[in-house]
Amino acid sequence: MMTAVKAYYNGTTFIPLQRYNFKPSQKVLIVVEENDDSETPAQKFMKLSWEGNESADEILETINRSRINSTRFEAENALFDASLFLRSTMMDD
Repeated sequence: MMTAVKAYYNGTTFIPLQRYNFKPSQKVLIVVEENDDSETPAQKFMKLSWEGNESADEILETINRSRINSTRFEAENALFDASLFLRSTMMDD
């Protein structure tokens, strides 16, 4: 089993942000998250997980261009039209 530990680095030591019950001399693996504020979380994720030739920006641009506006929640859709629902329940009485 592995446990993720959130900590900060004070220049010499990693200090956990909460208490853990680890054994003395227990081996750990430390992964340091780089602070690059110029990228969005989606861009960071794509950079870490995508192995294609497109950059994260190109992939996100393709996704955004392919989106369409849904009309599911508009008043013209009878499924979400409360007035039609109320009329139908009144007729049942």
